Amino acid sequence: TMANLARGPVRGVLSRFCRLGSELVRSQEKTLAGAGYKTTTGIVGVDVDPNAPDTLKSKLKQILREIKVIPETAQYRISVEMMANERLAVISKDISQEQMEEELGAGQLEEIILQAEDELSLIPKMAEWKPWDVPAGHKIKFVIDDAPVPAPEEEKK
Repeated sequence: TMANLARGPVRGVLSRFCRLGSELVRSQEKTLAGAGYKTTTGIVGVDVDPNAPDTLKSKLKQILREIKVIPETAQYRISVEMMANERLAVISKDISQEQMEEELGAGQLEEIILQAEDELSLIPKMAEWKPWDVPAGHKIKFVIDDAPVPAPEEEKK
């Protein structure tokens, strides 16, 4: 019967297989930790990238290439180029990944990689939408409200 097989040779094979699997996981964690990398980002769905600085550098360079479809005078392009260049300057330094994260002050490198990917998906949309183009004759209505902002305790009354 199946119950007898599970007690016999199959059980031994399963036991060895499980032991090998857990040893492999421990070995990979030691390798990552020994190389100075964290074993987890602590963020669900965001895996550790042992090559995070190189991955981020590649994404930032791609941003700088692709942003060129936006006019040079558009504030969006100016801001994106400034951010990408500042981040490139930090990750090009000969410092640890932890020092890079601290100096960038924008989370873990894996998070910044996700931000770079989001920016890359936004660039073509911004090029299509052209928010920097204001139609001729377009008037912007300015509303100036000089009324004092009520204190929180006054709002409750």
